[in-house]
Amino acid sequence: MNTKPKFFSFSIGFLAAAGLFLFYSLTMRLLAGSWDAAWWQFRQLWYLMLPLVAGFGVQVGLFYYLKSLAKSVVGKGMMAAGSATSTVSMIACCAHHLADVVPILGLSALSLWLVNFQAPLLAIGIASNIVGSVYLWRQLSRLKEGDQS
Repeated sequence: MNTKPKFFSFSIGFLAAAGLFLFYSLTMRLLAGSWDAAWWQFRQLWYLMLPLVAGFGVQVGLFYYLKSLAKSVVGKGMMAAGSATSTVSMIACCAHHLADVVPILGLSALSLWLVNFQAPLLAIGIASNIVGSVYLWRQLSRLKEGDQS
């Protein structure tokens, strides 16, 4: 059995999770002005952010593994929706720092809304990753069942 697709998919998933966390960190650094603020925010919401990042990595890894086996793009819509939800959820963590910038842009209401719904948005992101991963896992199971018959 060829283990390259599994290793490659694991690596892609890990890089995706690291990339999402890096995106959060850099966004926080730019909005808050310091790494300390990014670390403080992470400590406040780590119990939601870690599952979100890990779930995103699992979903991306499953997607690429399934794609390597099926030679087609299975679940592309689910992957796109999960990715977008994870990214928006991570940005919601930074939302309270938008209050410093968005009044200039006239987006104060958006900033306040994001701040008030940080935890629910992160929970929605986690749920989206679970739904996406279960969907991809089922597609993988169906594909493997088809190979055995």
